[in-house]
Amino acid sequence: MKTFGIDISTWQNGLNLAAAKAEGVKYVIIKASESNFTDPQFENFYKQAKAAGLGVGAYHYLGSKTIDGAKKEAAYFASVIKGKQFDYPVFVDVEGDFFKGVSTANMTKLITAFCTTMESLGYWCGFYTNWDWYNHRMDGKALAERFSLWLAFWGLEMPACAAQMWQYGGSTNFIRSPQINGITCDQDYCYLDYPALIKAKGLNGYIKAAPAPEKPKETPIKEGDVVKMKEGAPVYGTNTPYLPFVYHEKLYVRYLDGNRAVVSTNQYGAVTGAVDVKYLYKI
Repeated sequence: MKTFGIDISTWQNGLNLAAAKAEGVKYVIIKASESNFTDPQFENFYKQAKAAGLGVGAYHYLGSKTIDGAKKEAAYFASVIKGKQFDYPVFVDVEGDFFKGVSTANMTKLITAFCTTMESLGYWCGFYTNWDWYNHRMDGKALAERFSLWLAFWGLEMPACAAQMWQYGGSTNFIRSPQINGITCDQDYCYLDYPALIKAKGLNGYIKAAPAPEKPKETPIKEGDVVKMKEGAPVYGTNTPYLPFVYHEKLYVRYLDGNRAVVSTNQYGAVTGAVDVKYLYKI
């Protein structure tokens, strides 16, 4: 599967998501926060997306170089998106000159700290990065084995890696127009049915559906059992129903021959008739 979506922030202020849906957009990943502030358009875009019936995800732009700081930013991100439902993962966005000098090992630890914090709060979390950072600024392969990967690579084909979502273009776009509803947007393909998986697990604001109750096993009917007959059951070997009162009577199983049960309304009196055991149930 390949699902077309966009990712947006305050830079796309004025974008009409109902119109975006009409252009083929199926989901949006909305910037919710950065460091310790909320994106000004997050609430607006979230409401628009839900009203338009689009799938929704969210992301946070990381602004901390310490493990403790990454955890605090995750907690802030969670406070911004609390009470909402997301059909797609919530991502941490790691990029930019701010992280100059941070080692590959520490960058990996920052992403892990953020994502595991979000997981502990009930979210399906992933990380966003570009192809160069994936290969040289973090242990991208190890992270992708643990968390969902949203990869930025503006080209005609996604590089060979474990990414489930590919940002293939933005202001530069080799696949289609860079604009949606007249506004330049980053554009993505998703290759996993996140909505089904997230809802089934009860994550991202969704409640896990309770398992269907097991159908009670029917106890085999035996001679001597006290039973009732299902409404409309026919006389054995015919299509003729019993007199109506029989279906409301307590019956006694007198004899069994395979699936043929001989029953009576009196434990020792005259036989009432024979019926297929599938129409009998114990009381």
